[in-house]
Amino acid sequence: MLNLHHVTKTYINGDETLHALNDVNLSFRPGDVAFLLGASGSGKSTLLNVLSGLDTPSEGTISIDGVDTERFSKKDWAIYRNHYVGFVFQEYNLIEHLSALENVALPLLFQGVDRKSSLERARIELERIGLANHIDKKPLFLSGGQQQRVAIARAFVTNPKVIMADEPTGALDSELGDKVIEYLIENAKDKVVIVVTHDEDLAQRYANRIITISDGKIITDDREQTPDTPDKDKLSLTEPRMRLSLLFKFARNNLASRMFRNLMTAAIVSVGFISILLLTFIIGGITGSISENIAKIIPPDEYQIHHVEDTAIDIGTYTAILGRPEVDDLQYNINETYPVQARGNTMMFSFLSLPFDTLAFERDGTFYGRMPENDDEVVISLRTALEIRQMQMIDEDSYGYLFDLVTETQFDLIHLGQPHTTLKIVGMHADGAFSQARVYMPYDALYDIVSDLDPDGDYRMSLVTTLNISSDNDIQAFTQDLYDTENVVMRNVFAEVTGQVESVMDNALRWFIGVALITLVVSGILIGLVIYTSVLERIREIGILTALGARSHNIRLIFILESGLNGLMSGIIAMVASIFIASFLNRLFNSFIEAPLNLITGGNLNFTLLSVSLLPIFFVLVFGVIYAMIAGALPAHYASKLNAVHALRKE
Repeated sequence: MLNLHHVTKTYINGDETLHALNDVNLSFRPGDVAFLLGASGSGKSTLLNVLSGLDTPSEGTISIDGVDTERFSKKDWAIYRNHYVGFVFQEYNLIEHLSALENVALPLLFQGVDRKSSLERARIELERIGLANHIDKKPLFLSGGQQQRVAIARAFVTNPKVIMADEPTGALDSELGDKVIEYLIENAKDKVVIVVTHDEDLAQRYANRIITISDGKIITDDREQTPDTPDKDKLSLTEPRMRLSLLFKFARNNLASRMFRNLMTAAIVSVGFISILLLTFIIGGITGSISENIAKIIPPDEYQIHHVEDTAIDIGTYTAILGRPEVDDLQYNINETYPVQARGNTMMFSFLSLPFDTLAFERDGTFYGRMPENDDEVVISLRTALEIRQMQMIDEDSYGYLFDLVTETQFDLIHLGQPHTTLKIVGMHADGAFSQARVYMPYDALYDIVSDLDPDGDYRMSLVTTLNISSDNDIQAFTQDLYDTENVVMRNVFAEVTGQVESVMDNALRWFIGVALITLVVSGILIGLVIYTSVLERIREIGILTALGARSHNIRLIFILESGLNGLMSGIIAMVASIFIASFLNRLFNSFIEAPLNLITGGNLNFTLLSVSLLPIFFVLVFGVIYAMIAGALPAHYASKLNAVHALRKE
């Protein structure tokens, strides 16, 4: 079943060539209980490593079940070790963070056997070897003899064809050592058993074949060599599908075993993520708040229509647009500034046509009085009322009292130093003490005034409309049609203003995030160093996993997953910290800035400094995991390339 043909293994040490194996020819068949004897350094362990594929010969060939292994890849050797070989080591080589049951089930899990079946078969093996009461204990809580029996159960759980034991009794007393060998032989009657030992007495009592090796050469072999015979079973190297959950468990245990260090690393890495989140929150908060407050001045659903040449729109154009089926309402919009005289004082007020939506006043503030019913009646803003009464500030509770003072008050619009029109106050829009001094009139009355004051039309007049369409494509098509047929352009002033604000904020966000990314570069280096340290601490564990059949990409994936978990911890820390900081700063801002301003001005300022959004949080969590996995890829690759023989010797 196992055949070595002129196998030589050499090591180069400077100018010296060392022959660990020198032209070895051996054949092993089921039923062989072969003990390899020899002094330390004679080549016994090297022979075992070559037979298992943990090491490769410098010359010669190895055949398994008649299959030449010359072209075996590392993956082929890993599958062979996992399916066909059961290892028993002198130092037990159990995974410390797994229970006895999980250690025994490990080779089955590597084969892709489901967890429930693997644990059940492992339980049977442990019960058979007398450890039924210790299956849930970790290796550190087991005696040396118990650990060795766990290692033997692990070797037998896959029902391998070959049992390889490297000094299995070296760490045990003679009585316990005999029991271990007896169990091996008793349960491996139809298998190949190869035991490396320096105990000649043990070999004489239990072996049916003793092979003596010295300086890499076979000195004696007390079983007569027989010609190779065809093997009954063919070697099958069907690759199993190892479950991701197993690799994740190793990554999670690796992380948990150094939790404090990993938490500190995650906390440091999270600083960059916290910066990005807070910057996103503050940009979003400022942008949203500006848009919300702009909406109080410029209705989001209001569209302005201007003549292409920026001249006044004539009545014919007005009538044509009003008759379009897409138009709900259409009114003139005029905004001009004139001097006025009230209560003996001269001041400048902005004159605007009344909102086409008469509910706009109530929506954007508190409305007192009534809407104008005659051409000489007006609605004024809170700031206009304050200026007429020569006042600076007023609290919100006194808005009604202020209106009582100004209602029915008359004032004159002045032109060329002379009164032109006398107007009467019938309503007040309490829109905050910091608002502009505005006077609202019916658009036809205001149109008559501005036309009289400027007969040549040197004033800005546009149409304001609401539409019964909402689709962006439909609105765009309607806008183009108006341009083609009526020579006018339609604009959504709210969208233009907020778009400019968002553009400025987006540019600022990109710049700030660019700066924050510098910290992430440093964080990536830190993650890589932590994973590299983790690899160095687990070199022996990597060797054990390789000996049990783990393939290179399995080892690599374990440490990449560990990196990802580090990144996830960083993202979670950043998320919690950012939400807490944002909440704290918002409360601070509301208490010390927004609330006092509203109290002093009587305004309705509504400003959110930081707006917590789920999208950037989700992005940071995903990016944190991916970024950490990329950062850990190099040390993970290094771990997958470690020499298993050297790794198993690592103390």
